[in-house]
Amino acid sequence: MSDQVQQLKNTNDQKRKYPLPAGEKFEILGKDRFASIEPSELLKGKIIAIIGYGNQGRAQGMCMRDSGLHVIVGNQEDSYKKQAVRDGMEAMSISQAASKADILFILTTDESQPEIWEEQVLPHIKTGKTLVWASGYNVAYETVAIPPACDVLLIAPRMMGSVVRDLYVAGRGAMAEVGVHRNASGKAERTMLALCKAIALDKGGCIVSTCMGEAALDLFAEQIYMPVMTQWIQTCFELGVEFGFAPEKMVLELYASSEMSQIFHLMATRGCFKQMAHHSTTSQYGTFSRASRFFTPEIKDHFNKIARKNFHSDIEDGKFVDEWTASKADAQKKLQLLMQEKLTHPMSKAEDTVLSQLSTFNNASTSSSNDATGGLVTFATGAIIGCLATLLAYYARSENGWTRSH
Repeated sequence: MSDQVQQLKNTNDQKRKYPLPAGEKFEILGKDRFASIEPSELLKGKIIAIIGYGNQGRAQGMCMRDSGLHVIVGNQEDSYKKQAVRDGMEAMSISQAASKADILFILTTDESQPEIWEEQVLPHIKTGKTLVWASGYNVAYETVAIPPACDVLLIAPRMMGSVVRDLYVAGRGAMAEVGVHRNASGKAERTMLALCKAIALDKGGCIVSTCMGEAALDLFAEQIYMPVMTQWIQTCFELGVEFGFAPEKMVLELYASSEMSQIFHLMATRGCFKQMAHHSTTSQYGTFSRASRFFTPEIKDHFNKIARKNFHSDIEDGKFVDEWTASKADAQKKLQLLMQEKLTHPMSKAEDTVLSQLSTFNNASTSSSNDATGGLVTFATGAIIGCLATLLAYYARSENGWTRSH
C-alpha cells in the first residue's frame, strides 16, 4: 500500500460514525441552470473514461458519446469489454483509461471498487482530474482514498441503465440525484451540469443531493423498505396457496400480470393514495379498511424498532459496509446461498410455469387475472400501503428527517 493511501486511510479510520445530512431540503435544478450549458463546447478536448462497462456504464457512455463527447472505456477482459467494442467504443484496460482520461466515471460494483480503485485507478489520478460516481456508497463510507486536488461529483440516475439509455434515445431523460462533493477547480458545478445534460438527465429532473444522502437513502430502501415488501409478497403467496388458490394464479395476481407494476406506476405519477381513484370502490374500501388490521400499533412498534436498529447500526455506523465490503468474500458466499434459497422456493417454480406459458401471448406483459383471485390484489395492496405508511411515519418522526433519535 502506498504512503499516500495509508495516510488517507489512517485519517479515515479515526471516524467510525457517518453523519447524515440533517434537515436536507428537496431541490430540483431548474431548466434555466442548463440553458447556457453546451456539453460538446464546455467539455471540448476532454477525454471521459467509463470505468466499468456494466448496466450504468454502457448506458451513460453511449449517451455521452452520442452527445458529441470523447468517451473511452476502461474494463477488465470480459464480456463487458467485448460489448464495448461491439458498441464502437475505444476499449482498454482500466489503468490505461484512468491514465488517459480527464474525467472518470467510476462505475464498478460497490464491493469490488475499493480494490480496483487502489490498484488500477488511484496511481493515475493527477491534480485537475474530475471524478464522477453514480453511487455515493464508497465516497460516503470512505472506502476509497481520494486525493484533495480533484473535483468529485455525484451523478446518480434513479433508473436502471437500460432505461437511462432508452429514455435518451426517445428524446427524454431519466431522473437523477446530483451534487458537487468537492470543488477543487472552482468549475465543478458547470462540469456536472454539462455531463448531466449529455446524458439527458436535465430532461428527467436533477435532484440536489450528497454522496452520504444518496448512499444512505439507497441503503434505507434496500434494507428497510424492500425486505418487508419482498418477504410480504412471498408470505402472501404461501397464504394464498394455503387458502386453496393455484400457485400459478397467486404469482399472476401478486406480480406476474403486471397489474401491481401499473399500480406502482400510478403511485409515481398520481400519488400513493390518490391513485386509488383508478380502482373500483370495492377495492378502495377493502384496501383502506383492512390495512389497519395488519399494521396494528404493536406491529408498527415492532417494525419501527427493527428499522431504527438497522438504520442507526448498519447505515449510520457503517456496520453494513464492514460486512459487505470489508468481508467481501464471506458476504458474497452468503448472498449466493440466500439467492439459491429464493430461487428454489415454490413461488419461483410457479413463476417459471406462468412466464413460460404466457410468453406465447402478445399481451403477456399486461394480462390480468379477472376471476375470484382478483380480490387478492386488494389484500396485497392494503398491506403494502400500510407498510409504506409505517415507514413514512418512521422517517417523519425525526424532526430533521435524517437526524438520529436517541
